[in-house]
Amino acid sequence: MDIKNLTNSVMTSRANDQLKTPTKELDGRASTAKNSVDRVTLTDVLSQTRELEAKSQDVQIDNSARIAAIKAAISDGTYQIDSQKIAEKLIQTEALFAKA
Repeated sequence: MDIKNLTNSVMTSRANDQLKTPTKELDGRASTAKNSVDRVTLTDVLSQTRELEAKSQDVQIDNSARIAAIKAAISDGTYQIDSQKIAEKLIQTEALFAKA
């Protein structure tokens, strides 16, 4: 018995099996896709978010004076960090994420 012929026949039969299986799966999927209908439902939250985005683009905020003052305080070394205020804001942020 020749090993080369055995290997070739096994590989050929496996290749044929692999070709047949995906074809059957694709046929099944294609017929399922023809019968199904996709739907998209937008929630109230999404519509509210879009409204807020539209409104926020109209808001003009000018913080240039505050930014200039902070830059000046940092450069001359007089800027003070309020660690208590930072801690309170972090706690507020964590509380908001815990509700979501």
